[in-house]
Amino acid sequence: MGRTKNYYKEKADKIIKYANILSQKFKTNEKTEEEEILESLKEAHREWKNKEEYFQSVTDPDLVDHAIYELEASKIKYIYLLKKVKETNIE
Repeated sequence: MGRTKNYYKEKADKIIKYANILSQKFKTNEKTEEEEILESLKEAHREWKNKEEYFQSVTDPDLVDHAIYELEASKIKYIYLLKKVKETNIE
């Protein structure tokens, strides 16, 4: 059974419609460098606070050492990103 030209045109139109929807979705998700830096800064702050909570909750000496290491690393990361925000004059 042969398919009509209309059938293939409708299929092509649907594909184009969905491709346009996906294209628009990805375009709106593109972020500027400033937005990415701010998002990274917020994530680093959350990470730092989570590491502080972890440090407060551990009691085993080995885990305390690990918690201190993780806490310091997350703090350094946050400070680095904060400096980067200040350097780029992001508000």
